[in-house]
Amino acid sequence: MSNLIPISVSFEDMETIKNMAACNFSPSQIALQLGIKRQVFLSLYNDKESDVRQAYDAGVLGTTLAIMEKQKELAESGNITAAQIFLKEADKIEFENIKRKTFFGDEA
Repeated sequence: MSNLIPISVSFEDMETIKNMAACNFSPSQIALQLGIKRQVFLSLYNDKESDVRQAYDAGVLGTTLAIMEKQKELAESGNITAAQIFLKEADKIEFENIKRKTFFGDEA
């Protein structure tokens, strides 16, 4: 028996989740915006296999990708500061991937 409360999240809601996550809003703030009880939304968010969590993570990843692509473009054009930032962020992402794989078995 699942502890999750059944709830239907529409395609539009999933897009809202992605967009708000991309702008660094917390799961609680997203729940408020969607009009979903905080505890219900958080139970879905905490299930790493749920559509809600997948949408949230995709939103965060999309923003990170866009920023890294721009940093890479600036770095390749000769902007030394952008190159330093790009390399620092790349190292940070690599470290997080190794940490997730080591501690949680997640594939990097």
